[in-house]
Amino acid sequence: MSGDGTRFWVGASTVGALGSPARGIRSLDVSADGAAVLGEPVEVGANPMYLAVSPVGVLAIVHELTQGRVSTWTIDGDTVHPFGGSGATESADPCHLAFDPSGGWVFAANYSGGRVTAHRVVPDAAADASLSFAFSGTGPDASRQESPHPHQVVLDEARSRLLVPDLGSDRIRVIGLDTASGAIARADDEADDITLHAGAGPRHLVVLGDVAIVANELDRTASVIDLVDGRETAWFPVDDRVAPRGLGLSAIRATRAGTVVIGDRDADALVALRFDADARTLERVASVATGGRHPRDLHLTHDERFALVADQASDSIAVVELVDGVPTRVVSTVTTPAPGCLARLP
Repeated sequence: MSGDGTRFWVGASTVGALGSPARGIRSLDVSADGAAVLGEPVEVGANPMYLAVSPVGVLAIVHELTQGRVSTWTIDGDTVHPFGGSGATESADPCHLAFDPSGGWVFAANYSGGRVTAHRVVPDAAADASLSFAFSGTGPDASRQESPHPHQVVLDEARSRLLVPDLGSDRIRVIGLDTASGAIARADDEADDITLHAGAGPRHLVVLGDVAIVANELDRTASVIDLVDGRETAWFPVDDRVAPRGLGLSAIRATRAGTVVIGDRDADALVALRFDADARTLERVASVATGGRHPRDLHLTHDERFALVADQASDSIAVVELVDGVPTRVVSTVTTPAPGCLARLP
């Protein structure tokens, strides 16, 4: 997008399980004053629930299906064209993906399959899984933690590795990454994994230097992780005024102003916590109802004047004003079927 605005691509559910069935992905432009313009649907295959953009501008999509798939695309204005062929994850329900620094590999978290898969990003070649890492373990919540559930893949570039929040085992899985070749490796004894408190249910995290902040879906807390020592140092309630409804927390983003913003599906709200880097503490500073239902993903405009929240169940995206990293009010709402992801272009 030209000027001072920000362009996003919106991933969505096409199956109608939560929200109305979408027809594909869509571009979304947000101007410097918060005005939003939505593009027409672009069909890219079934259930394109999460999107990521590589350092060289390739769009990757996970198709959240029982037989999961990854596809890659070239962005051309308001549409996309195939870059490589669609490939199988050979695992169930991929829900998140991330690129390596070169853009030559993309890694997918397969929620129901309990594994992370690595896919080469090559023009005109199928993106089938080249490598796969299966996890084991459970947690105390028998209904949600009966097996591993990788929910996200995050690049920890300073330590040349991938971090994978595993909701099912209360761990952050650690996978070594060779940034030169894109190759990944994992210790068989899981010794490098970071253990969180029981019943946390880690869903998404952000890396802040030598610290990570984790949004824990199941017990509505945010954990502070020391990435050098590889341990959880503390955890804090995100908003103890909210009565749990069994939906919990979702996505998390960090602002340059020193807050983290988290989607709260129990409150249908965007909540902000102030991070004290010296004390390594988190304190809730604000919560704003989005006006929609089931905030699944969120992202920030480049200037961080606005946060966008994808409310999947209400077929809407809320544009929320931020002041010094703190949400203040919803300035507009965009109607679009079952939004599940907001991928920001550089």
